[in-house]
Amino acid sequence: MEMTRKGFGMTAVVDDNDRLLGVFTDGDLRRALDGGIDVHNTNMQSIMHRGGKVATPDTMAAAAVHLMEENKITALLIVDADDNLIGVLNIHDLFRAGVM
Repeated sequence: MEMTRKGFGMTAVVDDNDRLLGVFTDGDLRRALDGGIDVHNTNMQSIMHRGGKVATPDTMAAAAVHLMEENKITALLIVDADDNLIGVLNIHDLFRAGVM
């Protein structure tokens, strides 16, 4: 439901202190459903990707583009020095900013 609400094709999984634990993508959801996993009764930690590709607030836009292209992803989680989730940057943000 979170992926649908936000429209990023992914969602971050965080602990109670907003510290990044992992990421769950629409592709992960499709693979889980194709594999017969009951996503309504499965712990997210067992099907998410731990960590994920991240950037920091001081990451240059060109570096973010490179990271997205290199990993064939369309969004990057933004974390602070303590791995606390503070936002997300997607490819559309970069298009709007004229970076791409």
